[in-house]
Order: sequence, then C-alpha cells, then structure tokens
Amino acid sequence: MKKNKNVWLLLFVAVFLISCSSDDDGIENPTLPEEEYTNGFFVLNEGGFTYSNASVSFISEDGAVYNSIFSAENNKGLGDVAQSMGFNDDLAFIVVNNSNTIEVVNRYTFEYITTIEEEILNPRYIIFEDNFAYVTNWGDPADTTDDYVAVINLENYEVTQKISVAEGPEKLVEENGKIYVAHKGGWGYGNSISVIDISTNTLQSNIEINDVPDGLVIEDNFLYVLCSGKASYTGEETTAGIFKINLASQTVEEELEFSEEIHPGFLVENNNKLHYVIGRDIFQLNIADFSLPSSPLFSTEAQNVSVLYGFSIHNDVIYIADAKDYTSNGEVFTYSTQGELLHNYSVQLIPNGFYFNN
Repeated sequence: MKKNKNVWLLLFVAVFLISCSSDDDGIENPTLPEEEYTNGFFVLNEGGFTYSNASVSFISEDGAVYNSIFSAENNKGLGDVAQSMGFNDDLAFIVVNNSNTIEVVNRYTFEYITTIEEEILNPRYIIFEDNFAYVTNWGDPADTTDDYVAVINLENYEVTQKISVAEGPEKLVEENGKIYVAHKGGWGYGNSISVIDISTNTLQSNIEINDVPDGLVIEDNFLYVLCSGKASYTGEETTAGIFKINLASQTVEEELEFSEEIHPGFLVENNNKLHYVIGRDIFQLNIADFSLPSSPLFSTEAQNVSVLYGFSIHNDVIYIADAKDYTSNGEVFTYSTQGELLHNYSVQLIPNGFYFNN
C-alpha cells in the first residue's frame, strides 16, 4: 500500500477483521477487449494485505471496464499488494510489494514475460534509464539500515547492484544523470531526498527537507517536493510543506509551509501548475507564482469520495481513485481541469494509481 507503514498497521487490522470480498456495482465487461490495451488507461488495484488479490483494470475510451486483466490474460494471480507500475518500451513492470516480485508483461497485450524476484525485498517504485531499471526497496521492515535501490539489467532481468540508501525509499525521478529518491520513512518517518549518480550508481548526497516527502515533480531544473508532515495521531505532529530545490546546486531555494494540522498528499504537474490533495479537495498553484492557494480548485465531496487514494492528471483530465472502506471495490472518477465531473467507473479492491497507454 502507499501509506506510511504506521498507517498501514491500522488499515491491515481492518482488512483482517472484514472480508475482502465485495460486489461490483459499476459497468463491467466480463470479457477481454478484442483489440490491444491501447485506447484507454490502466488502474492498479493493490488488493488486501496478505490476500493475494491484487489486480489491474483497463478502462477503454468508450467507457468499458475490464477487470482482472492480468489473471485473465495469463491464468495466474498477480500477487499480494500491487504497489506501482512502470512502462519501458513495449513492456509493463508491475511492482508487487508484499509478494516481493516484479511482474513483467507486454504493455499492449498484457501477456506474461517474466517475474523478477531475486534480490527484491519489499519493492515500491520503478523508473528506467538506458537499459536499466531502478527500484526502491524497503528491505526487511524491522531493519532500518538495509533499504536500497535495486539496479536491474533489462537484458536478463537480473539485479546487478544494490545501492544502499536511508530508510523508507519511495518515489523516484531522474534528471540529467541523477536519480532523486524520496524517503517517506518505511515503518518510521523520513525527511530527506537521496541523490544517486547514474554514471557510477553510487549515493552522491542527501537533501534534508520536512517529514514524509510524498510527491516529486521536476520542472525547469527544479525539483518540487511535497512533504505531508507527521499527522497528529503520531503524537509528534510536524508541519507540511512544498520545497523548491535547485538541481544545479542541490539546495532548497524556497519553501511553502502549510498551516498546522494540514497534511496534504500527492503532487502532480500539469500546464506549469502543481496540484495536490487535502482530504477530498484538489488544490492548484502556479509554479511561476509559487504561493499556496487560499481555496481549493474543486472538491470531490459531491461524489462522496471516502478515501482519496490515487491521483493523476493526463491530457488535461484529472483522475481520482476512491479506496472506499478498503474492503469494498473501489471507484474511479474523472474530472475536467476546472473540476467538472466527467465519468465514474467501478473497479476493484483499493485502486491506487493510473497508467496511460496512449
């Protein structure tokens, strides 16, 4: 799951106490599409912890919903807690956290290619550079010193190197031969960005920021990082902020600080504007102005979004995933960039992300 591990423990208890089976009230096509998975988008459904019911849904441009496409195409389950997915050339790499695997399929047919599992332990996110994949791994969650970024040779799908980093590496981005890794904290709480030099695959430096960095955006040689801060339930609540980091000097140039008790999540760029989420509200700030807005762009309250668990923008359409109660099938909503509701779709258990094949 995407949350900090302390939050996970609460969610997992709920999942254990309540059955993960649920009905699907939305429009669903029980058959596979006749054509390849090109005109539409994928929804990654992480499933219930330890239930091995992770899945992938595909929603076509005409609104048809195809659920469980990985298992339907390959006659095998995806695994336990689908964390993220990445595309490289004709392939899709599905990172399955609690199964300690990366499932590789053809991104257009979803036919199985291989499984990467050696030297993979609690994988989180994946990016690609040249002929290598870089995957953040928490390692043993009880060990705060064994976290790493795995370097995978895409010729043979073998891990060639493990770059040791601070606890809880999460999302990562690349720019000008450097990889920037956000340390959300694993079972603890992180407050830094690791900088990895791709030419040597070594840790170059660390940039200290606020607690719980949750989103990364690179624009015009600046790295923007949203830090959610520690929530009140931790007993040591800290302030959230958005940091503007100069990539030439690798130093913090500006910081926007949120009010106390406000803990935003996600960070997405669209048309030179940054977007983030507070509760059920979507906020937008202009990068050129770099100041916090006084009011949200729009709210999802009218759609009764319970748990806003996935957020993306693609081709000027805003995508939001609602995890509901973590035990019922989730829902996907799409909006215009002005906040007008466009469509909603029923998907599967705990949708957490969107991936676009067109």
